[in-house]
Amino acid sequence: MSGLEQLESELGAAMFERHDPIHIDGVAVCSTLRPVDADSLSHALAALQRHGLSALPRGGGSNAELGNPPSRADAMLSLQAFSEIDEFDAAEGVCHAGSGTPLARLRETVSAGGWDLPFDAPNARATLGGAIATAAIGPRALGYGLARDVMLGLEVILASGARTHCGGRVVKNVTGYDLAKLYIGSLGTLGVVEAAWVRLRPKPECVRVLEMPDAACHDLAERGVEISRRDSVRACALISAGRHGLRCVVECAGDESVVARDETWLAEAFGAETAQDDALLDVHRAQRSTPAPHGMRFRLAILPSEMPNCIAALVRAGARIVAYPGLNLIYAGFSIEAADDRGASDLGFRTISEIASAARAEVVCESAPPFAKRERDVFSAAPGALALMRALKARFDPHGVFNPGRFAGGL
Repeated sequence: MSGLEQLESELGAAMFERHDPIHIDGVAVCSTLRPVDADSLSHALAALQRHGLSALPRGGGSNAELGNPPSRADAMLSLQAFSEIDEFDAAEGVCHAGSGTPLARLRETVSAGGWDLPFDAPNARATLGGAIATAAIGPRALGYGLARDVMLGLEVILASGARTHCGGRVVKNVTGYDLAKLYIGSLGTLGVVEAAWVRLRPKPECVRVLEMPDAACHDLAERGVEISRRDSVRACALISAGRHGLRCVVECAGDESVVARDETWLAEAFGAETAQDDALLDVHRAQRSTPAPHGMRFRLAILPSEMPNCIAALVRAGARIVAYPGLNLIYAGFSIEAADDRGASDLGFRTISEIASAARAEVVCESAPPFAKRERDVFSAAPGALALMRALKARFDPHGVFNPGRFAGGL
C-alpha cells in the first residue's frame, strides 16, 4: 500500500475524502482530511508525519494563490469544522474562536455586543486562521493595527500531533506571548492554528467615508502620509483611476467631534466629499484582484519617502495601483492576457524588480499564474532571514508536513 492508502485506511472514510483534483499553483491535490475536533486533528497530523506525507492547511481558501508552488501536496487539510465562537466577553472586549470561523460571522457577533473585529482581510471568504497564517492586511489596518498587534493567544497543533498554546486570554497573565508572532504570517508552515484569542476594539461613535477623485498622482501620494496621520483616519487608500490618476478613499472613525474636525480639514485641503457606501469595498476588490484573468499582483513594503516616486514609476509602467501610505505598502498589478504568455510575465517580474530596487523596497509576488512562479521565489527575504526561517522550519516541522515549498526560500 502507498503512504496515502495507509493514511486512508488508518483515518477512515469519516475523515479521509477522495475527490476530483483541486489545483494549487498547478499542483493537483485529490484528497482532503476533515478532522472534526482537536483530538482528531492531532491524530491526523501524527499519521501524516508517520507515513511521510504532506498536507496543505485550508480554511476558506480565499488566499490560496499566496506563496510558492507546493513542492509536494498529498492532501488538503480542511479546518472548516473549527468554526465555533467559544467565548465572547463583551465586558472585557475579548473573544475566543476556532481557526475556521469566517471573519464575517465573527465580526457580526462582536458588533452586536458593541465591538469591532480588528481584522480587515480583503477577501470576504477569509477565516480567522487564514488571516493569521497570511498576516492579512486591508486598508483599516492603519487604525486597527496588524494581526500581531491584536492576537492575545494561539492554540497550535504541531506536525507531531503535539498540542501547544502560546499567550492566553489576557496579555498580563500569558507565558510565551511573543511565540504567537512566529505563526502569524508563516503561511501555516510551522503548525496548524486550532483556535485563537483576539483583542477587540470598541465600536466608534461616528464613521465617515470620504473620497478625493481624479487627483494628481505625485501630489496625492506625497501627502498620503499626512492624511494618514490625522487622529480619526483609520483607512487611507490610493487606487488607480484612469490612465495616470489616483482616487483617494479615506475612512474616519472615532468621537463625532474629532471626525467632524478631520472631515472639514480634508474638504478644505483636498476637496474631499462624502463617498459612496461601497468605496471601501472598491479598495478591497482592487487589492485582491489582478488586472487580467492571468495577471500578477505584487506587494511592496517601502519607506514613506520613496512612495511618491515609486507610485509614479509603477503608473508609468502600466501597473494598477493600490497604496496605503500610512502602512508603507503598495500593491501593483500587471496584466497577462494569455494563460502562457511568458514574455509578459518575465517583463512584469523584471519591471517590479527594477522599480523595487530603485526604491529600496521589499517585494512579495502575491498572485501569478503557476508557470510564472516556477523557478522563482515569490518572496524577497534577505539571506540572514532565510537562515533563521530554515532553522525554525527544522525545529517545528522537520519532516515537511505543512505546506512544503510554499514559504520563502522554498521552505
